Amino acid sequence: MAETKRPSRDTLSALETAPNMYLILSPDLYILTASDLYLQATKTTRDAIIGKHIFEAFPDNPDLPDADGVQNINASLQAVLRTKKPDQMPIQRYDVPDTENPGKFIRRYWDPCHSPVLDSEGNISYIIQLATNVTDKILAERALHQSHLENLETTEQVRALNAELLATNVELRETQHQLNLLNGQLEGRVAKRTDELRQAVEEQAAINEEMEATNEELIATQQHLEHINRELTAEESRFRMAVESTGLGTWDYIPATGELQWSKECRMIFGLDNDQPMDFETYTRHIFPEDREFVASRINSSLQSESSGRYEITHRIMRFDNKEVRWVKAQGTVQFQAGKASRFLGTALDITELKQVEEKSGRLAAIVATSNDAIISKTLESVITSWNDSAERMFGYTSAEMIGETIYKLIPADRQDEEPMILERLKAGDRVEHFETKRQTKDGRLIDVSLTISPIQDSRGNITGFSKIARDISERKQNELRKNDFIAMVSHEIKTPLTSMSAILQMLQRKFAESEDVMVPQLLDRANLQVKKMTTMINGFLNISRLESGKIQINRQAFNICELIKEVVAEINLTGINHIINIRECEDAVVMADREKIDSVLSNLLGNAIKYSPKGSEVTIDCYKQDSYTYIRVSDRGLGISEADCAHIFDRYYRVESDPISQASGFGIGLYLSAEIVHHHNGKIWVESEIGKGAQFYFSLPLEEIRKPDVGD
Repeated sequence: MAETKRPSRDTLSALETAPNMYLILSPDLYILTASDLYLQATKTTRDAIIGKHIFEAFPDNPDLPDADGVQNINASLQAVLRTKKPDQMPIQRYDVPDTENPGKFIRRYWDPCHSPVLDSEGNISYIIQLATNVTDKILAERALHQSHLENLETTEQVRALNAELLATNVELRETQHQLNLLNGQLEGRVAKRTDELRQAVEEQAAINEEMEATNEELIATQQHLEHINRELTAEESRFRMAVESTGLGTWDYIPATGELQWSKECRMIFGLDNDQPMDFETYTRHIFPEDREFVASRINSSLQSESSGRYEITHRIMRFDNKEVRWVKAQGTVQFQAGKASRFLGTALDITELKQVEEKSGRLAAIVATSNDAIISKTLESVITSWNDSAERMFGYTSAEMIGETIYKLIPADRQDEEPMILERLKAGDRVEHFETKRQTKDGRLIDVSLTISPIQDSRGNITGFSKIARDISERKQNELRKNDFIAMVSHEIKTPLTSMSAILQMLQRKFAESEDVMVPQLLDRANLQVKKMTTMINGFLNISRLESGKIQINRQAFNICELIKEVVAEINLTGINHIINIRECEDAVVMADREKIDSVLSNLLGNAIKYSPKGSEVTIDCYKQDSYTYIRVSDRGLGISEADCAHIFDRYYRVESDPISQASGFGIGLYLSAEIVHHHNGKIWVESEIGKGAQFYFSLPLEEIRKPDVGD
């Protein structure tokens, strides 16, 4: 017996094709399935991960010493299992295995959120991991941030260099001034010494000593100048290293000659070898064709705009090595001489990843704008903050008329209590799915809509608003109503002649009961059996019509479920079946229910077990009490039911298509009616089966002393 209902195949299929990155986990953290986008982002396949524990399929990167993805994700999942509430995590680094290079991992950053999906008992049926791949965004932001920091550092270094150069220039000018003074002094001294030599030979020794001192001063000055030159060379080298460390490519273009010089980084951006010559004409041939006219106009504008002295151009290029299209951003300064641009100096940066992030955001906005469903956002106070074109087509109001208004403008007066109920569920972290109701258009019409509403959370997990998807199902509802009315009308019309036929057959059975021809009673018995089958089928169609129009009546009375089981088995045995029905265990249990309708549920489950089991095989039925409920189980040793069919076996008109089950008679309404009857009694119904191993059908009913009111009262 399953305590927690697993998600249906339809639910898993819908999540697999959802336009988000979903990983679906069982409560014990085994992977049930994943969306296509999730598989693409993790570079894996559905077959490779389904059935595996999440951390077996996605372990930590062993080459990353401080990897904490498994620890953080597990903490979030344990919080969800403990609180049964969604858990929004901060952005995580969680590398994924590289399936193309075993043992290697691919760097990934994620924006994860874990949301539990609860069954009707409040237990976690499964957990949805919404993991948005933000790797490109994070890397782009880090690159831009690093580039910004390095630009700031380069700017400070350039400023310091300029200040040092200025100080050096001042020092050089002072040195030159001192040299000029020294030269003047030397000239005066030489003239004086020459005159003195002519006057006295004895002063020659003193003049020689003074000239030696002067030579020493000149040598010291020369050494100082050489030191300054070395410092200038070192500063130039440091400036070059600072520019290269930014990751920016630098270029120098002289319009008069067409000469174009690129740094090593710039050549890497364009995919150009270091020894390959470059000129402006070659560069223009590798501008993306659709951007060439734009780039030419911007360059011409810069050539004629002496006042600005700056340029900035963002465009696409085709790399020299592999023709790959990339986005680059070029910016810098223009130098002018005699009113004409004489030189372009600047940088180039590859911004392809940033552009891709912008394009993804644009595509998401386009999806919202062009969706056939109304997509509406609202605040915690139900005030509308966004309104797409489909919402305008569906309800007749423009965005200007609705943004700033409350959602109550669309809710009919008799349904105003729905919004507080929806808000209470959403604020608790739940997601309202496929809630069918009515809403009012601008021209006063009431339309049937199906609503799916989800909470919007910030990075800390706080609910800041709600997103609503509304689908117009008016036409579908009308078609269902017309179909049910038709089925009810036809079934009702057929029932009258069928009743007459049954009466005639009963008269003939009494008349020919003692007939010498043994075939006559047998044929009449078979005819009467077919009439009963047809009557059961017609009653089924009428009950479907009553169910879907809300007119089915539940006439409750207290009775012992075990006594009813024995009566139903006895009636079936009177029909001359070729099976053994064994009542194994049956605890006395009093329920307050519609005895006739529970009788039909038991008859349907036992009839199906007999129909789909080999002749002479055993069919067992037992009941037991647990947690204020009584449980009834019908088991057979038949062909069994596939997992895919089990997910839909209680759907209206559903028929198993596999041979030989598909050859059996029926319209697929018996199990649907049984499920609806059980649900109207606040019970559950389910099936457990495997192909070739028979099937076990269960249903539960609350015991009489703790019965809850339901829609049938």
